[in-house]
Amino acid sequence: MKIFELKEEDPYVIQEDELDEETATTIHVEHKKKISLEPNPWEHTYTLRSNGFIGHIPINENYALQIKPKVETKNIFHMLEYAYKLKSFELLEGSTHVKSINDFFERFVSILSKRVLDRNRKGLYSGYLQKEGSLPYLRGRVKILPTSISMLKGSTRATCRYEEHTSDLIENQILLWTLYQLRLFQIQREEVKKVVRKAYRELIHKVNLNQINPRDCINRFYNRLNEDYKPLHGLCRFFLEHVGPAIERGNYVFLPFVIYMPSLFESFVAEWLQQNLPSGIDLMKKFNFSLDSKDRFSFEIDLVLRDEATGRSLCVLDTKYKRSSEPENDDLNQINTYAIQMETKNAFLVYPSKDINPFDLKIGNVKIRSLVFDLSENPEKAGQDFLDELIRYVN
Repeated sequence: MKIFELKEEDPYVIQEDELDEETATTIHVEHKKKISLEPNPWEHTYTLRSNGFIGHIPINENYALQIKPKVETKNIFHMLEYAYKLKSFELLEGSTHVKSINDFFERFVSILSKRVLDRNRKGLYSGYLQKEGSLPYLRGRVKILPTSISMLKGSTRATCRYEEHTSDLIENQILLWTLYQLRLFQIQREEVKKVVRKAYRELIHKVNLNQINPRDCINRFYNRLNEDYKPLHGLCRFFLEHVGPAIERGNYVFLPFVIYMPSLFESFVAEWLQQNLPSGIDLMKKFNFSLDSKDRFSFEIDLVLRDEATGRSLCVLDTKYKRSSEPENDDLNQINTYAIQMETKNAFLVYPSKDINPFDLKIGNVKIRSLVFDLSENPEKAGQDFLDELIRYVN
C-alpha cells in the first residue's frame, strides 16, 4: 500500500504518476470534506491538504493518507482527556513513549478493553427492567384480561408484568457495541487484539448486542454504583465518533480513524473552562438563539459566560482553530452579532497559537479581542494564562 504522509494544514505535493486518475477521483468525491485535492495541470502534480482532520484515511486497497497533527501527541492526550472527560483514566501515564497518533489510538483501545475486563470481574452494573410475558407460573402482577382469555382457550399460562434483575442495560450495551466495532478493524499490536477479543467474549454472553449512537454515551445518569462507567462511556463516544460508519472497513495496514481538530479544540476549551472557572461564573456551551420567532435564522454560540448571581452575560467566546496572523472579517462580524444578541460588550475569538497578532477592536459598543490557548505549551499552564487574561477583561 502506498501511504501519503501529510502534516495538518500543510500542502503536500505529489506527482501525477504517483496517483492514478481513479484514486484521485475517489479522494475528490468521497473524501472532499476531509481532504482537498487540487490538480496542477501545468506542473503535472496534485496538491493535497487536510481540511482540519488528522488520522489515517484508507482510500482503496492501494492508497491511504496519514495526516499528522501539528500539536504534540502528548498535548492531544490532554485535549482528549478534557473533551471526553477521561481524566480518571490517567491516559498520560507512559504517554511519552507513544510517538505516533496511531500508537495512542491503539493505547486507547487497550485501556477501554482492560477497564471493561476489570469491571466484569467485579460484576457488571445491573438493575431492574420492567418486562411482560406469558409465564407458566405467577410472577409480579397478573394482567387479568389477557390471562382470562388464555384460560378460556385452555391455556394454563398467565400474562404477568414483572421486574427482572439484569445486566442487560444500556450502560453495558454501550461497552459491548464499541468492542464489537473495534473488532472489525485492523489493529497492529497483537496484545491489543487479544484483549479486545477477550473483553467482547466476556460481555456477549451477558448483554444483548444493540446498535449504539455516539449521543447515547452522553447525559446519562450515574450513581455510586456505576460512577466508574462515566469515563468508559466517554471513551466509547470517542471511538464511535471517530471510527464510525463513515470510514470504510477493510484489511488495512493500520486502524482507520480521523479526528476533526477544530471540534476537538472547541470541546477541549469548553471542558477546561468548565473545570477551572472561578466560583460565581456560569458557563453555557453551544448556546442557541434565533433572530426571528419562526426559527428561520438561528445561531449557535460556542461559549457564553454569565454572572451566576444576576444571570447577566459577561462575554461570548468563539473558538477558531486557525493559525492565521490576522482575524477574518466574517469571524469579527459573527462574534459581534453574538455579543449584541447576548447584551454584552465583551467578545473573544480564541486561537490555538500565538501566530495570531493580538487585536483589540471596537465595533459599536462591543469590544472584540483575541485570546490564545496555546497548544504548543503545557495545557495546564497555557490554560491558566488564557483564563487569567479572560478574567482580567471581564472583571
